[in-house]
Parts: sequence; C-alpha cells; structure tokens
Amino acid sequence: MTRKLIISLVQSINGSYAQDGWSTGVSTKADFAYFTSLRKQAGAIIIDRRTALNPALPVINAPGKALEHTPVHVLTESDPKALTQQLAEAGLDYRAQHFTPEAAAATIEALEATNETLVCESGPNLAFRLLDAVPGAELHLSLSPLYSRTPGSHFSQLEATLDLRLIDVRAVDDQVFVRYGRA
Repeated sequence: MTRKLIISLVQSINGSYAQDGWSTGVSTKADFAYFTSLRKQAGAIIIDRRTALNPALPVINAPGKALEHTPVHVLTESDPKALTQQLAEAGLDYRAQHFTPEAAAATIEALEATNETLVCESGPNLAFRLLDAVPGAELHLSLSPLYSRTPGSHFSQLEATLDLRLIDVRAVDDQVFVRYGRA
C-alpha cells in the first residue's frame, strides 16, 4: 500500500511563513484547528532538525498527549547519529533519519508509522523537497488573513520552481485552505 504524505504549511498572504522564527506568529485559531485535524490522521509525524531541537515547542509525542504513541521522524541531510545524540540529550523520543532529496520517496516508505498517513510539519525548504520528490504528496497550504513584513518575518530563500495542480480550496473564518498536488 502506498503511503499518503500530507505536507502542512502555513503562511501569511504575502508569503511570510514565520514571525520571530516560528509559524505560530502567522497562524490563527482556524489554522490551528485544521493543523490539529491533520495530526489526528497521522500515523507518523515528520519534522526538520530546527523544529525538533526548539526548546520552546511542546514535545509532539509526550506521555499523556494524543500523539503519545505516534512516531516522530526528524529528517536530516547531515549525520543522523549526531542528531540522535542531540535528541536523546534533550529527552525527545524522536527518530533521526538521514534524508536526501534523491532518496526521499524510499525514505518516506521506510518510516515506522501506525497507519499509512504521514504528516510533515516543517518549513518551506523541507516541504518543497518532499513535495518535489515523493509521488502523490499533497501540500496543505493554510493562508492566514495577515500581511506581515517586520524584522521578525521569515520568507523562504529556496530558489526552486515546482508546478502544482489545485485539488481543493475552502475558507474558514477568513483563513483559506488550499490543497495542491504535483502537476
């Protein structure tokens, strides 16, 4: 059975994906509710190194939480042994996984999961790489009703082009949710 990869990404209407380093600055209640609904489908969560090692973020699979038994995989293009050590030192039950864009599809298929739906919660760089490399991956882009350009705004610096096709659009409380697949 082929896995379903959902890539969750939130941004302001002008493309800022974070304020002061984190997406919570561009998120809304409607976005968070959608994000939570995606997490409930997840047989595994995929994040990047920066997200995993942020001490300000709650532990995704902490004991007593809804995702307590959900594997969390941290994809890294660097040495996974060093990252495994950092995760252990931080007390995180996350699994470091070596990743290259060329081997992304095989990496996704090999990840431990409790069901066939994987949810990626990352910034735009990992999101692009997975969307580009994993057949059938879907981008769930959440557009917040916010124009944000401050010293704390973050915009992707990745130079890339990827043609997408629209799957679905809906709006909730001024938040627009757009689903895309590869064209």
